[in-house]
Amino acid sequence: MMRGTLHVALAAALLGLGATSAKAETPVAGPSNNTIDVRVVNNNASMVRVYVMDASGKLHQLGRVARSDFKILEIPGDLVAKGDVQIKVFPDEPVWSLQGGTDGIRTRSLSLKLGDAVNLFLETNLDESLVEVAKG
Repeated sequence: MMRGTLHVALAAALLGLGATSAKAETPVAGPSNNTIDVRVVNNNASMVRVYVMDASGKLHQLGRVARSDFKILEIPGDLVAKGDVQIKVFPDEPVWSLQGGTDGIRTRSLSLKLGDAVNLFLETNLDESLVEVAKG
């Protein structure tokens, strides 16, 4: 009889712990839900600067990505709401660098919506880089 009571108490305690941990995993809505992720894999020989150009032609810096690095940058949702955007990438080299020119690359006009994501795979020769848009 005592053993059965212990089993029931143990089962109730485990259920209580399970309910508590499930409650802790509830996602909290926040400002990050109003952005579009730009995932950058930089295989270039130098650091790069990533910009987004909004529908009115204004450039907004998203951030910098070190060489041989991966970083997730965010486009604010209000920029995307204005219309199509372009992503531009430029090498961030010092003036005295022997790496080459400072020409960058750009995407075509992208019609993005909240929930979408852009994957940029930057190569040593920036002209051979790949862009992938994952629709959410």
